[in-house]
Amino acid sequence: MNVLGMIFLVMSGCSQAPQSEVTAFPRDLFPVRQVVIGSNQLSYRVYIPRNHPLTEKLPVMLYLHGSDERGSDNERQLSGPAPTILANPGNFQFIIVFPQCPKGRFWDSEMIDLAIAELDKTVEEFDADESRLYLAGFSLGGYGTWAAASMYPDKFAAIIPMSGRLLPRPAERAHVAPAILQLADADDPYKAFAERLRTTPVWIFHGANDNIVPVDNSRQMARALKSVGNPDARYTELENTGHVSLNAAFGDPRLFEWLASQQNKP
Repeated sequence: MNVLGMIFLVMSGCSQAPQSEVTAFPRDLFPVRQVVIGSNQLSYRVYIPRNHPLTEKLPVMLYLHGSDERGSDNERQLSGPAPTILANPGNFQFIIVFPQCPKGRFWDSEMIDLAIAELDKTVEEFDADESRLYLAGFSLGGYGTWAAASMYPDKFAAIIPMSGRLLPRPAERAHVAPAILQLADADDPYKAFAERLRTTPVWIFHGANDNIVPVDNSRQMARALKSVGNPDARYTELENTGHVSLNAAFGDPRLFEWLASQQNKP
């Protein structure tokens, strides 16, 4: 199953959009944290699995939400993944960091750097395993996943882009990192990004019927990763599924078996 280019067509009966209403998730399970950057204090949420051995260094996932979850309430960013986490806690045996992107913003260079600062603070606070840092994101966060992994190519043991485009839009170009612009402006940008992530384990998820972010974004990236010889890249195309791939991805136990096997080598 480590060979890219094989498209898994998965039947998914769960195609509803993430919750539009803001649900208050329990703060004992998703506690509030702050990080101070310069003169700014930024709030975010974390998830810590219950009943884990106190002597075990846990992995940490950074999760980047989609456009509907933007805001400043420090709550909405949980609305996509939290129900699945609460329903299947056994799959989520790692800490998760949930930054929130403000309204009108995207996962630009500054927002990604802030999310990385929140990740690093979480690793320090919980004495987590720095060799097992994961990055996942849905929709706008799928774009953020490609961008953040390319800005920090040696940081993550595995990445999971879901329903994400690869390239910045014209109006976004002034706010992305120079390294991202260089890749985006290459003759073959998909191959350029794939070269940057040649050794990073990747599992891409995308709905075959996505009418918001065309599935060809992920198909092209999957082919590019195969062409540069990435040894552990996977692509799951979800049959009969539109834009919302998050539920199927985070509901697949194989994903967590795969994550558990990923670790950055010293």
